[in-house]
Amino acid sequence: MNRHSSAPGPAPASASLRPLRVAIWLGLVGAPLLWVLQLALAVTLVSAACGDGIQRHADMPWPHVEGIVGVASACAFVIALALAIAAGRAWRRTVSLSPDKHDSQRFIAWCAASCSVLFLALIAFSTCVLVIAPIERLCTPFN
Repeated sequence: MNRHSSAPGPAPASASLRPLRVAIWLGLVGAPLLWVLQLALAVTLVSAACGDGIQRHADMPWPHVEGIVGVASACAFVIALALAIAAGRAWRRTVSLSPDKHDSQRFIAWCAASCSVLFLALIAFSTCVLVIAPIERLCTPFN
């Protein structure tokens, strides 16, 4: 037989499920990490603006903080939305691939979809608090 035949062999099953597993794990780990990063950035910027920009008019005035927090929050929301959609699709595909309701992969896929939707809501909530709330209320804990 010729080693270099033009007909490709069947792809392994694990290679076809790799994007599914990546979407599931990004939903489980990526969405919470994204929320933590968004919140850490926002708290750091707000504390810098409250400690320096508002009271002493230093390098970080509040309008700059609002702009950076708004853009970072919008980016985090869009990425989290994409992760939630991917995790939801991965869950639906896992359900169609494994008819057994007690399958561990099916449960993990459901957890990924639920987790990504929960953290999408948390990103939306924290964005509302950080962008809409008055400056005085945000700066009170830092004074």
